[in-house]
Amino acid sequence: MATISLRGGRGKKAHRKRILRILLVTIIITAICFYVLSFCRFLLHSSSLTNTESHNGVPPPPKESYQHQPPLRVTTGQQPAAVIAHAVSLIKCTKGSSVEGFLDAAAVLRHSIHKNSIHYKPPASNSTTKSSTAASPTSRYSYKMYGIVHTSCEDHARVLEQLGYEILVRDHPVKKEDIRGEWLRNHIESENCCGSAEFIKLYAYHLTDHPVVVHWDMDVAILKPLDDMYDIMIHPPEHPLNVAARKKIERQHPGEPWPETVDAFLTRDITSAHPWESKTGVQGGFLVARPDTAVFDAYINFIKEGNYKGGRGDGTGWAGLGYGGFQGAMAYQGVVAYYYDQLRPNTAVELNVCRWNQVAADVIFRGPQRMDEHNLQCREHPRTTLADGKTPDYASNTQCEDCRNTPIASVRTAHYTACKKPWECQIAHPRVPRDKRQSHRLQNLVNVTYCMDLIREWFELRKEFELALEVASEGQTRSSERTGGYEDQYFLGSCRKAGKYIPIEPLPDDFDIERMFGM
Repeated sequence: MATISLRGGRGKKAHRKRILRILLVTIIITAICFYVLSFCRFLLHSSSLTNTESHNGVPPPPKESYQHQPPLRVTTGQQPAAVIAHAVSLIKCTKGSSVEGFLDAAAVLRHSIHKNSIHYKPPASNSTTKSSTAASPTSRYSYKMYGIVHTSCEDHARVLEQLGYEILVRDHPVKKEDIRGEWLRNHIESENCCGSAEFIKLYAYHLTDHPVVVHWDMDVAILKPLDDMYDIMIHPPEHPLNVAARKKIERQHPGEPWPETVDAFLTRDITSAHPWESKTGVQGGFLVARPDTAVFDAYINFIKEGNYKGGRGDGTGWAGLGYGGFQGAMAYQGVVAYYYDQLRPNTAVELNVCRWNQVAADVIFRGPQRMDEHNLQCREHPRTTLADGKTPDYASNTQCEDCRNTPIASVRTAHYTACKKPWECQIAHPRVPRDKRQSHRLQNLVNVTYCMDLIREWFELRKEFELALEVASEGQTRSSERTGGYEDQYFLGSCRKAGKYIPIEPLPDDFDIERMFGM
């Protein structure tokens, strides 16, 4: 009978334990290596995604490849200096043809903003575009579009949304019954255009996710980058970009000192004002401001207070300080002027009306009355006085530009008011006023040839938009045939006859406009 050695058994058991320990350590080391390698691959993959995703809120171009890339796609790898808010307000929607034209205007406006943003790709050298601004330098700033839509216009919001506008549906922030001042309460709804509904434009101050907001009327085209304004508002006064921009901005009164901090840029409605009125409203189609809900609240508080006196001239208007009687005095044009002149003085800069928000109307007095005293003087109030310190110095008030002839290549933004709306398909002939006393002035209000050249700029922008849309939609939306036949040298085939506009073809319901704009 065999005997079992206890010593030998213990040795075999210890050997097996050593083998098991070695196997266990090997498995643990293998698992650790596997997880480390997997984690490294995850980090590399995440990094590559980050490099192709948004930079400071600006998404990359879509990954889809097309046979022909549209001419609006992002081409720069640079991060934008900031994202600027651009807002429009849709306030009154009663006339179908007018709404149709304004919605086309929203498309052209967005294209012109895009064209002057960091995302713009200049057209190829063989481009058919003949715009005087076709070779404009690109901007360092990105943008986001907003549509502030009055509740009565909500049915039209879908079209703006298709064009990439973020929609903010709003009712009047101040209604007639909210106004405590009797005179303003009884008259506000008779104000030009929209009465108290126009105050929805003030919601632009709520766009506090952005350092700067620009509120536009939709009958506007941007012809050059607006970086100089943004640089001044975003950077401190001593910053090199701020310093350089202050030397380039065309101001209405270049000899006057700059505010240390600029909270707004605006233009004045000199064309609609009486000659030499001491207080002039802002031109309501253009305001560059620093978003701030406290500023919005300040507006609402003094509007509700309603301290407004009827009439025109000294002693009228807001707080009886002369802000009364001119176009829009009770509404937006009056409240913005009063706010920056009186409540926040020396924080807004008045820009040259021939270069910024150019309406191309005469700002020079040409009679026929008082020709001996005032012929060819500026229509705005003199900025200097005689030796007595009180009497305006009219004789030296001659340093103003004739906006009717400012080279289009020098114009930053165009506003189609005096020159008529492009989609009205009208030659900008002199007006025939109801008030015959205005006949002489209105006969010389605009330069018809200049106006039509400016209108052609709008139709060139429309043409660029349509061509880019056709490519990006892969033919779902066709560019206009441009066979209108009416004054094609100006309207580029988009008008059949006077007053008969051919609108841009509607966008497909499922089309993502950002495929075209690369946002």
